[in-house]
This record gives sequence, C-alpha cells and structure tokens, in this order.
Amino acid sequence: MPTAARISRAIEALIEVLAIAMLVVMVCSMCWQVFGRYVLGRSPAWAEELARYMMVWLTFLGAAAVLRSGSHLTVTALVDHLGARGKAVVMALRDALMFGLCVALAWASWKFAAINAAQESAAMEIPMSIPNFALVLGFALLALQIVLARLAGRPFPALAGDEF
Repeated sequence: MPTAARISRAIEALIEVLAIAMLVVMVCSMCWQVFGRYVLGRSPAWAEELARYMMVWLTFLGAAAVLRSGSHLTVTALVDHLGARGKAVVMALRDALMFGLCVALAWASWKFAAINAAQESAAMEIPMSIPNFALVLGFALLALQIVLARLAGRPFPALAGDEF
C-alpha cells in the first residue's frame, strides 16, 4: 500500500476514535440535561452547549473521515456517461475545485476563529475559538485527504465503496 494511502487510513482511524469519544460526550451531556430538567427541575445550561459543540466537531471531522471511503452523497449522472479520459478530466477538475474551496474555507475559518477568540461561550465560558476551530481543522483535513488521494495515484472516490 502506498504511503499516502496509509497516512489517509491513519487519519481516518484517528478521526473515528475521536468521533466515538465526542459522540459519547454528546449523548452523556444530553442525558444529563434531560435528567436535570425532569428529575432535578433545573436543566444545566452547559449540557446543551457542550452537545451542540460536539455536534459541530463531529460534523466537520466526520466529513474528512468519510471522504476516502466515498461515503459522501454523489451524483454520477454525468460521469457515468463519459469515457475514461473524460471521467479523468472531470475528476481532476473536481479535485482541484474541492481542494481550492477547502483551502479557502480553512483560511476564512481561521480568521473567523481568531476574530472570535476573545468572545466566550454563554454557558461554559470557553473561548469561541474552540468550537470555531472545528471548521478550520475539518476543511484542512478535507484538503489533506484530497492531496493524499492524488498522491496515492487516484482521485478520491466518486462512488460509494470505492476506497483508495
């Protein structure tokens, strides 16, 4: 297996472990919120906020994790009717556009997180740069996965189940 594919699989495995941990934290915080609301008569504000931030992190990290396996929604109507050369051109164009978009969004997200670093969240009183950094990391990992797919000798999958 090429080095790029091994690195991509390692990134995916790390994200999966983090996603499981975040999902556990999210479920526990929501259970605590429900318990607080209906049993204690007072819902803790931090529980809802923590669950919301975990959902944001799960979304952006998960997008990078499932890219390699082709688990994102795809419409292949155009690609299915192209020959091998046409398909290669469309896939290269798609990868270039996706990479450029991810880099631009990672940069914009970085600036957004930096601007909001002084602001604190309402309940947990943590810097808002922490939840906002999920966007930076998510877009950067997506761009990295696209590069790793190309280095492995192929574009990232166009069809579900077509792993590199």
